[in-house]
Formats: sequence, C-alpha cells, structure tokens
Amino acid sequence: MVHDDDHAEFRGKLNAYAAGVLDDVEWLVMRTHLAECDLCRAELGRPKILNRAAPQRISPAMQRASRRPGWSIVLGTAAVAGLVAFGLGYAVGVAG
Repeated sequence: MVHDDDHAEFRGKLNAYAAGVLDDVEWLVMRTHLAECDLCRAELGRPKILNRAAPQRISPAMQRASRRPGWSIVLGTAAVAGLVAFGLGYAVGVAG
C-alpha cells in the first residue's frame, strides 16, 4: 500500500515521467506505481493545459462606465416617474 507522502512524491514526478526525463530506476518505479494506481494513471492521461485563460485587464474607462447606470435604466426610471406624476396630476384634477 502507498502512503500519502509517497503518493505525493509519485504525483510530483508525473510530468517528468510523461516528458521522459526520469532515470531508468525512477522510470521503473513510476511505471510500477502507475500499474497499481488509478488516480495517477488518470492524472497522467489528463492533458496539461497551461495558461488556459489570460488575465483580463480592465481599462480605467471601462471601470468608470460600469459604475454608471445604462440608458435603459435611466429612461425606464424617467418613464415611471412621468407616469406617476401624470397619475397624481390626474387624480388631483379629478378630485378638485
């Protein structure tokens, strides 16, 4: 049975094994371990994807723009305020 510390060492050598840079003894030990360990075998079969996504850069102009409400919000708010004012004016005119 492989202990967790030993297993971490094997997992640390997976890239070297895949690249073919281990010496003969290390290669044989890794090959034996891979024959017994499903987790390491699965990790070895998984493609290594480096730099999957570049960090996004947000320009200061985009940061300022995101703080302002969009035109649809401004126009919607103005329309609601206009309808409320019209309704109140109509209610006051009918009552008076």
